[in-house]
Amino acid sequence: MAVYTQISLSEAQELFLPIGKITNFEGIKEGVENTNYLVHLNNEKKFILTLFEKRTKEEDLPYFNNLMKLFHDNGVSCPLSLSLNNENLFKVKGRSCCIYSFIEGKPVIRPNQAQLVSLGKSIAKLHQSGDNKELFRENMMLLPSWKLITNQFLQKESKINLSEYKYILSNINKLSDGFPKNLRRINIHADLFKDNIFFIDNEVSGFIDFFFSCTDTVIYDLATFVNAWFFFNNQFQEEDFKKFLRSYEKEYELTIEEKNNFNFYLKVSAIRFFLTRIYDLNFNVEGNVKHKNPIEFFEIFKFHEKNNLQDFF
Repeated sequence: MAVYTQISLSEAQELFLPIGKITNFEGIKEGVENTNYLVHLNNEKKFILTLFEKRTKEEDLPYFNNLMKLFHDNGVSCPLSLSLNNENLFKVKGRSCCIYSFIEGKPVIRPNQAQLVSLGKSIAKLHQSGDNKELFRENMMLLPSWKLITNQFLQKESKINLSEYKYILSNINKLSDGFPKNLRRINIHADLFKDNIFFIDNEVSGFIDFFFSCTDTVIYDLATFVNAWFFFNNQFQEEDFKKFLRSYEKEYELTIEEKNNFNFYLKVSAIRFFLTRIYDLNFNVEGNVKHKNPIEFFEIFKFHEKNNLQDFF
């Protein structure tokens, strides 16, 4: 989430006219992908107005909205797109946009023991709910994105002369042909960072930001979650990871093949976020946005070269 496209209160009010008068309207600066506004109405209801920017394609929006409904219908708390006059896709300032229900709660930085247990149960529920053959979207953020980003940096070589980038580039060449073909694929969140999971007290209250969701392996989604949650100041939080994993495995059983490919996907996920973060620092420079540090995921990648978390299964 971020603010790239500035819209006025009157422009927003025109869209919200069928459901109420806006009493407060503010941009949300966290995140780096789409423009988001928090909207308060005079009936005390709250909504998120999301304007989709370059990386989110309009043709993918029905998939995202249908997937959120699938999760919601299976007991996973997540935003739902609001329909007005039987439509849930709109245009504001030439941007495709949607109105989403508001999820109560807030993120946590260092989860306590009870929150780790709730995370395990909630993400297991998310994965149980994602097995639906009627929904499909290719994961564009792995090999397709790697190729796109590295090709663009070839044309921008003077600004990407980082030893970390060169090291990751050499490993992309090693890992690109290693993606397993025999793992089950479901509809996953694919961006399970701390700011995308909300809590009320010690319980997960909901998931947000499904705009990287796709059909891919369970173990890739789990790897992204582990990389995002269990490294603090470059130190792996082993006890927190084990507490989460025990809770998760009580609810969701991984196959032997998935467990055997965990280390591979931990490295793949680290590359994915290193590359997109370093890309955003160089190319995604418009709008009111807080960029995140790519070196964090370089260090995580290096950790997984030396350590194999598969040993915890």
